[in-house]
Amino acid sequence: MPDIRIFVSCHKESHVPENRLLYKIRLGADRDGMPLPDTLRDNTGDNISGKNRSYCELTAQYWVWKNVEADYYGFFHYRRYLNFIKEYPAAGKVKGHKAAPYIFCESNKRDLSVFGLEEDGMAALIEKYDIVTVLPERSSSTAYEQYCQFHKKSDIDRMLEILKKKYPEAAEAAKEYMASKNLYFMNMYIMGKPFFTQYMEWLFPLLEEFEAETDFTGYSEQEYRVCAYLAERLFAIWYTIRKKTGIRCCELPYVFFDDTEPETVMKPVFREDSVNLVAASDEAFSPYLAIMLQSVLVHAGKGRCYDIVILHSELTPDTQKKVAALAAGKPEISIRFCSVRDKIRGIDFPVHHHFSKETFYRYFILDVMADYKKVLYLDADMIATHDVGELFDADVGGYYAAAVKDMDVIGAYKAERDTERYLEKQLGLDRPLEYFQAGVLLLNLELLRRELSVGKLVEKTLEYKWRMVDQDVLNLFFQGRVKFLEQRYNVLMNWKYAGHSREERMSRAPAELWEEYKRARKEPYLIHYAGAWKPWNTPDCDYAGEFWREARKSPFYERILYENLSGRSGNTACEDGRRVFVLRPTKIKIKVDMKKLNRFLPVGSRRRRFVRTICRGFL
Repeated sequence: MPDIRIFVSCHKESHVPENRLLYKIRLGADRDGMPLPDTLRDNTGDNISGKNRSYCELTAQYWVWKNVEADYYGFFHYRRYLNFIKEYPAAGKVKGHKAAPYIFCESNKRDLSVFGLEEDGMAALIEKYDIVTVLPERSSSTAYEQYCQFHKKSDIDRMLEILKKKYPEAAEAAKEYMASKNLYFMNMYIMGKPFFTQYMEWLFPLLEEFEAETDFTGYSEQEYRVCAYLAERLFAIWYTIRKKTGIRCCELPYVFFDDTEPETVMKPVFREDSVNLVAASDEAFSPYLAIMLQSVLVHAGKGRCYDIVILHSELTPDTQKKVAALAAGKPEISIRFCSVRDKIRGIDFPVHHHFSKETFYRYFILDVMADYKKVLYLDADMIATHDVGELFDADVGGYYAAAVKDMDVIGAYKAERDTERYLEKQLGLDRPLEYFQAGVLLLNLELLRRELSVGKLVEKTLEYKWRMVDQDVLNLFFQGRVKFLEQRYNVLMNWKYAGHSREERMSRAPAELWEEYKRARKEPYLIHYAGAWKPWNTPDCDYAGEFWREARKSPFYERILYENLSGRSGNTACEDGRRVFVLRPTKIKIKVDMKKLNRFLPVGSRRRRFVRTICRGFL
């Protein structure tokens, strides 16, 4: 096989598939000096890395030209790869094809054989041709009109004059292409060495002369990329000339990959006795996540290090920056973010009521934190009043996890025949009175990795629409392997409506457990706002004062007020003893007398579940 090297231009850390033909190269490495692991740099040897602001991906092409020996040279972008499944030989005039010039794909971490991105197949196609490039995109405007529409007209006019003066033999091809409506973009191609060398020797003198004749004063950030934009048109002109000489040319569609984030495996930041804390959140819940973390850090033990990892699939960079700022100036605190977006792709997690798909992200701790022995997982709707390091220090040797018994579910099990049947028959628990609340979990990752897997958890999750979603699944797998913690480490808030309350149900739990819960309420270590009632949608709910004291100190405080005053957060609350539902998408509020509703639709009855299923899409 000839020496084929295709360089994937990256300006940030990105995933590049394992393929011996592909080489990652860092663009503009001279501008910020930030190295990327296992990545070539465009600022070594003979280079123009400092011109990346104007030249973009061309700084990589220049570097390869000057510093790399190969038989074939190719260039992709970190999001854009040629699609090798079907080839379109090209000859004669520039013309369009019926095939779509590009397609979209969610991730480049999937099986890429569907795009022909396999070494042997790629090499076989490349060897057949002198030049391989993208299919042209059909436009309603000519190449000249299209450039003037989106870029500075004076730039293309100047470049065409330079081209005519420097290479008069290219004038006819330039005229032909600039009048064409079949446009070549992306600066993506693969060429044999003689043609690559010819093109580089032809292209860069043009760009250098353009730079020398151009005053860039007043150019915007986008306008500064002019040399890269011009190079797209210059390549098309050069390619038009070469095709007419009868050389072997091929055009391919390209694939645009949305997710190219690198595979994430979190490494411990501190020594072994650090407190390893994990939470999960979506963008909407991020203010409450931040308040939970803030309360944890306020009570952090002196001399301890806290290694905090947030699992997510959609947190914006701005939100991540605000949350990470909680650790500013505190070298003993680390807050990092781990995207599980690629891991959840294609999994239709069943959620209902107030649950969200983020509740399942804790499954993936087993994979993304492979070098950790033990972690403490906390739900985001909590407030800490003591140092969670004390909880983290608990010995979980021989257990899958340490957790607190779920007073709410155990009370329902004792009081409701329907819940009893569900836990024993449907879920198949041998010890229903040991059902635990999964909002606080001290996980023994070493043991879990040996005996369980993410795949097993997901498989069981998808078998049935479990009432308490992943919490039910964890209880099924963990039964008999849980060390039980005192109730103070996960004190469930007491909701109240229409004469009913959570405490009413919890009081049906075994007497000693009920007494323990009542004692824990007097000095809770972790307050859990589990369920639909939250301080932000029911401001006077149980333990609301503790939440608002922390919230007022948070940079998200104003956002919380705005989103809840405008009705953008949540869809249930409680007013005047009646429950308030917000109908989507109208935002119309309806108040329901739950006492009357419970009379006609008893809790746990089939009729209630049937009505709930019908109404779920509107709430």
